[in-house]
Amino acid sequence: MEHETVQKLIACSRQGDTKAFGQLVAAFQSLVFRLAFRLLCSSEDAQDMVQEVFVKAWLQLGRYNSRYRFSTWIYRITCNMCYDKLRSASRSAEVAGALPPAAALSIPSPEQVETASANRELKELIMYLTNRLSPKQKLVFTLSDIEGLEAGEIEEVTGLSAGQIKSNLHLARKYIRSKINAAS
Repeated sequence: MEHETVQKLIACSRQGDTKAFGQLVAAFQSLVFRLAFRLLCSSEDAQDMVQEVFVKAWLQLGRYNSRYRFSTWIYRITCNMCYDKLRSASRSAEVAGALPPAAALSIPSPEQVETASANRELKELIMYLTNRLSPKQKLVFTLSDIEGLEAGEIEEVTGLSAGQIKSNLHLARKYIRSKINAAS
């Protein structure tokens, strides 16, 4: 969705237009779900998070600064809420170590079965190991290496300094690399 269209929908939403906000939800819910799923590793938790994120966005729409992209603001809300959930789960020792469902992984083509199978196994292993990272490392690793965000965007989204991002990303990659090498 174009920036101007998004800004118009935000202006209408700030005046109480729920249909305009519904269009924003429709445009950005897949982004929120994808990020929440990657951070929480649960489809049900991600679906719940989508609802919670957009409720919070609706309630705090007056705080949105139009200098920034709306997607960055939504990313930030999603990251903060998922990070809080991950921290509380790690404190209460409820972090599940389950692998992501097979449906979330790509299905290999018949002519590339062997390569695709190895790639799928590697992807499963990376997702499994990602779930073993600290909440902050998982957040930074997911935004950088899975979502493909640039360092500046990660700073905006997380509120972490460049040094904190670099350090957490280094530690996450080092941990995942060491576990993959040990499994080989």
